[in-house]
Amino acid sequence: MKGLMIKDIMCLKKQLMVFCYVIIGVLIVSVMFVLSARFGNLSVAARQMAAENNMSVLDVNNLATLALLTFMFLPFAAVGDVLFVFEEDNKAGFAKVAGALPLSVPKRVLSRYLSVFALLAIGALLDIVIAFALSFLTDILSFAGFVGIILSALSMMIIYCSLTIVFRVAMPGAGKGQYAQILSLLTMAAGFILIRFEKIKELIAQVKSENNNMGPERLWDLLTAMKEKAWIFALIAITVMLVSYAVSVTIAQRKRGVI
Repeated sequence: MKGLMIKDIMCLKKQLMVFCYVIIGVLIVSVMFVLSARFGNLSVAARQMAAENNMSVLDVNNLATLALLTFMFLPFAAVGDVLFVFEEDNKAGFAKVAGALPLSVPKRVLSRYLSVFALLAIGALLDIVIAFALSFLTDILSFAGFVGIILSALSMMIIYCSLTIVFRVAMPGAGKGQYAQILSLLTMAAGFILIRFEKIKELIAQVKSENNNMGPERLWDLLTAMKEKAWIFALIAITVMLVSYAVSVTIAQRKRGVI
């Protein structure tokens, strides 16, 4: 199984090079961003925006947090393309060789999951190191807030990768990767709507009402949850991952030669 994990990681060697550059870029850009937001042009722009648009300090800080969230998400995006491993296996016809290996289907599927999530874990650890350094340079977000957002982003990537693996195993062959990605995103969107259905319905009703009293804090509800309730995202991610693994193993056992 260790050999299969090494093989999967080697398939992602181009992504790993990009990942290294992304980490360096995120560190440089995020440091420049927080310094500018505290002492430079972004600080001046934030004060002007707050004065001209009647925005509170919380709104300005949340906008800055969204920018930092984008930076923190980039390392996960750099190594989260699980489809590349499947495509390389298809080109090499590795599924035929895998059937002759002295490894059961559950172990072969597990090696794929471990390869992908090990890279995501490395990305999360490096993100946390960067966040630790940034927490000394900015008061936009505390270190605990940084960690919460990083864990929430990691959880969303775990959900996406888990779903993508399931759909890719269910749809073997070349040219099916985009369908797996689309189905994964649609499933995540549908799940979010189901979980937050009452909240979404309430927001829509408030927007449609003539006496619209929806405060700005409603817009930051999800961001606040990502900072303060990352454990909920983590529990959902772990559940999806386990269910995804069980479904993938079941499909792979029924469809020989898919992994």
